[in-house]
Amino acid sequence: MSFHFFGFWITLLLSATSMAEQQYVNIGDLEMRSGEVLENCSVGYRTYGELNADKSNVLVFPTWFTGTTEILEEFEKIGPGKLADTSRYFVIAIDALGNGVSSSPSNTENFPHLSTVDMVQSQYRLLTEHFNLTHVNSVLGISMGGMQAFRWLEMYPNFMDAVIPIDASPKMTSYDLLQWNTHGDVARKMVASGYSDAETLGLISNISLLTLFTPEYFVDQVSPDNLADFLDEQKQGYLKLTVADYLAQSEAMIGHDVFDKNGDFPIKEESAPRVLVIGVPTDHMVNQTLAREVAAQIGAEYLSVNNYCGHLGTTCDETIVVAKVAEFLSAE
Repeated sequence: MSFHFFGFWITLLLSATSMAEQQYVNIGDLEMRSGEVLENCSVGYRTYGELNADKSNVLVFPTWFTGTTEILEEFEKIGPGKLADTSRYFVIAIDALGNGVSSSPSNTENFPHLSTVDMVQSQYRLLTEHFNLTHVNSVLGISMGGMQAFRWLEMYPNFMDAVIPIDASPKMTSYDLLQWNTHGDVARKMVASGYSDAETLGLISNISLLTLFTPEYFVDQVSPDNLADFLDEQKQGYLKLTVADYLAQSEAMIGHDVFDKNGDFPIKEESAPRVLVIGVPTDHMVNQTLAREVAAQIGAEYLSVNNYCGHLGTTCDETIVVAKVAEFLSAE
C-alpha cells in the first residue's frame, strides 16, 4: 500500500482504519494576494479528537505539497500518540488550496495565481467563520505545510500559542528555486508538446526522487535490479494528480517569502508565539539554511534531526520528532 508524502509515494504496511469524514466549507469569495478573486472558495478539512469546553486544545494541521488530509491520516501523522496527538488535541487538518480537494485548477474554472498567503487566509477564514475560533493552541505543518506554518507566524502571530514548522523554510533558497523552477519548466514544456498529464508527471516523479532522498540513502535502499519497479511504484501517486494542480502549488512555493521588504523576518522574539523549528541537515528538497537563521533570530528552538534520509529524515526518526513535539507543546 502506498501513501503520498510531499507529492511522492512511500510503501508502508498499515493496519486498516476508518477515515475521518472529508468535509467542505464554502467561505465565499476570497481575494487573492495577486489581486484576483477566487469565487465561491471551497476549503476541505477533517477533524479528529474532542474539542474541550474552552476551545483551547485546537491544533491546526495544513497539508504538504500536493498532499491531502486523507494522506496525513494514512501516513499516520494524526492519531493518539502521533505527531498530531488526538488524545490531547482537537486536530483540524486542512486541505491547502490547489491540492485537488479544496478549490484548485482541477475543480475551479479560471483559478487565479496561488500563494501561501492565500492558503493561510482561506484557513484563517475557515477557523474563524466556520468554527468560530478566536485563538488556537498550535499550528503544525510538514514541508509545504511547514511553509504555511511560517506564513501563519507572519500573518497571524497572536492567533496561536505555538507554531511548529517541520522540514520547511520561510523562503526559497537559490537551490530550492533552481529545483522547483526546473520541475515547472519541464512540466510546462511537456504539456505544450502534447504529452499527457500522466507522462509529464511520471517524468517529474523521477526528477523529484533526485532530491527527495540523499544519494547515500537511495543507494542503500534501492538496488539497481529493483530500480525500475521502484520508479514505477513512485509514479503511482502522480497518476492521481493533474499538472495544473501540481504547477499551482509549486508556483506558490516558488513565490513563498515571509520576509519583509528589507529582507528581515517581521516577527521579533518578544512578540512571537512559542516556535519550534525542526529540520534535517541532509534535506536536499527544502534547504534548511533560512529556517535555522529565523529560529535563531526570534529565539526559537531548532531541532536538528541528524540522519542520511534527506527530506524524509523526520519520518525516518519519527519517534524523536513526535516526542519533541509533545514535550514542546506540553511546556508552558
